[in-house]
Amino acid sequence: MRRNPERLAWTVLSLAFAVFCALAVGIPWGVHSYLMNSTIPHDAQLQVIEGTVLVQEERKSDLTAVTESAAIAPGDEVLTDSTSWATLDLFERSHLTLYNNTNVYLAESESPRFSLSDQPNRITLNVTGGLVRIGVALPTERSTDFIVDTPHISFALEEGSYRIEVNNQGTQITVVRGQALARGKGFTLAIPQGARTQVDLSGQPADPLPAARNLIANGNFQEPLAGTWITSTTILDPARTPPRVEVVENGGRRSVRLVRREEDDGVHSEAAIRQDLDQDVRDFRRLELSLDVLLDFQSLSGGGLLSSEFPIIVRLDYKDLWGHDKFWTHGFYYQNRDGYPIATDPWGQPVGEQIPRGVWYPYESGNLLDLLGDNRPAHLTGITIYASGWNYDSQVSEVQLIVE
Repeated sequence: MRRNPERLAWTVLSLAFAVFCALAVGIPWGVHSYLMNSTIPHDAQLQVIEGTVLVQEERKSDLTAVTESAAIAPGDEVLTDSTSWATLDLFERSHLTLYNNTNVYLAESESPRFSLSDQPNRITLNVTGGLVRIGVALPTERSTDFIVDTPHISFALEEGSYRIEVNNQGTQITVVRGQALARGKGFTLAIPQGARTQVDLSGQPADPLPAARNLIANGNFQEPLAGTWITSTTILDPARTPPRVEVVENGGRRSVRLVRREEDDGVHSEAAIRQDLDQDVRDFRRLELSLDVLLDFQSLSGGGLLSSEFPIIVRLDYKDLWGHDKFWTHGFYYQNRDGYPIATDPWGQPVGEQIPRGVWYPYESGNLLDLLGDNRPAHLTGITIYASGWNYDSQVSEVQLIVE
């Protein structure tokens, strides 16, 4: 028999009151937390532009081949190969273009379940390799936390347009429009509109640079040719003296000299330097070639009978939007005593232009993406600068191929 029923009653009453208070506070707080933080996942829409795209679904071990379109759920990964590319439309109207050999994992794609919530939409992408163009949509009813992770760094993207490339050397981001925040261990770096930055394997970003960049390595020839340029010479008659390729100093600059000045004439020969390129340019708005040319001597008039033998020719090799191998050339000459006709290229432009002899001539191609129209480059494979003809003495310097 209990000796103090009053104490027991007060204990029960106190516990009941505590439970009541906990429920009175906890239930509204739980409801509020659910209303504020509950989310809905959203699929993205994959549209194949060319080739076959593979999808690794989160709960499947086998890859799914997609040739037209498919829904991509959070947790799925999209993989393009060397022959395929695609677009990905996100639920809040943002848009991605996945170019060749690109892997993108859709880590998060969600919005608050209830309109009462003040939380933003959340999108997180993992780009593990390749090239992706991202257009982040302008927020409408609520803002979006748009995060792109790579193996080297994380970016927070505002509304705008971005180009992100991931390879074995690191990550490069170009801010076409908007602003990106690069975030890593102990730092945050703002990358403004019209700028780009390179992040190396250590995860440290370089200071932002202008978005325009030069694809040519060692175009001023300050370093030895070996390692950046491949040299070659040919002559139809192997018994004759072949041309030479050499680096020379000229007026305070270093240049490549392509020369054959022998007593015999009328024998076709070529001297060339070539640099291999592996650059997708579908995402750029400008592609412009510039170089300085000096012509000291040419024995063959103009570009020869077929407009194919100039003392300097620059050739850009590329694949077009349909994967076909194409090339664009432009030649230079200073004399055409024999009056050979100068042919026009498929775009209606002369394949060669006459320039003054013995002075440095600065050449700028203009925007080749506009000039070449439907035959514009999609992927650059190489650039060759060569002399072709009989006897010649020519130099080139300050070679640049600018993309933006």
